[in-house]
Amino acid sequence: MTPAPDISVIVPMRNAAPYVAQTLASILEEKSVNLEVIVVNDGSTDDSAQIVSALNDPRIRMIDGPQQGIAASVNAGLAACRGAVTIRCDADDLWVAGRCTRQLQILNVSETTVAVCGGYSTIDAQGRPVANLDTGASTQDITDELRSGHTRTHFGTFAIRTALLRELGGARDYFVGTEDIDLQLRIACAGTVQYDPAPVYRYRLHDTSSTHTQSSPQRDFLTQQARRFVVQRMESGADDLDRGTAQPPPEGGEDAPMSVAEQTLSQQIGHAWRLRRDRHRGRALVAITHLLMRNPTSLRVWKQWLWMLLKTPLPGTGW
Repeated sequence: MTPAPDISVIVPMRNAAPYVAQTLASILEEKSVNLEVIVVNDGSTDDSAQIVSALNDPRIRMIDGPQQGIAASVNAGLAACRGAVTIRCDADDLWVAGRCTRQLQILNVSETTVAVCGGYSTIDAQGRPVANLDTGASTQDITDELRSGHTRTHFGTFAIRTALLRELGGARDYFVGTEDIDLQLRIACAGTVQYDPAPVYRYRLHDTSSTHTQSSPQRDFLTQQARRFVVQRMESGADDLDRGTAQPPPEGGEDAPMSVAEQTLSQQIGHAWRLRRDRHRGRALVAITHLLMRNPTSLRVWKQWLWMLLKTPLPGTGW
């Protein structure tokens, strides 16, 4: 009988043909642990399924999804998991090699640690680096932080005990496009969550991702609901969704979701100012100058460049 894997990776997939081969290749580079990859083909109408099948790797299992939203797709994958630890990876994102060994070691230190998460960066549609996100520089217990409704990193960085995910009932379909935020907060209500700053995930920015297709009012409402619900659970053990009294999400709104270009620009400006905060003044000025050269008509970048110039000593001047 084939031994159970150490880690199960759930990859929800719908029409990810441009990216899924690269995604799976990055996961399958993990040679230090025994893992299985469960690809949930949730109604793809492009060549995604054929691309996965052509990889012909025994660690990959492809199952049919219920075609009822991303939460249901994740839960279908969870039902098929055989590993003691579960990680979710979206079909357009990438892993950083070596994450499994590092995260398993942290989980094995204490049985009360139910999950470990890490840092992440963003890439563009072609896989080129955009920015390293500021998720914290030190190893720490972030359980209380999550229980107060604050998240710091992407759900794809989490390695979670499978038994706990099943005990929680998996993802909740009320949270359209934000089920990952809700899961982070619910996991913390069940045990200790450790944060390790090592980058373990690369999140791809592109126009067809849920972040850039879901209306901003709906996404903002559901994010606030997730934060409100975790406070309720800490106070009473249940939330409005458990009690069947949750307010229905808005259908949408006039506000368009943030574009990839806007999100990319914001992250790159943030990266430059983090360099400035960490006293890398020269590197910060170089970063914001390069950004200005790529966006010479952006008034926003011009303002940031001028402000950075005023706050950063010119090379060799000492002021």
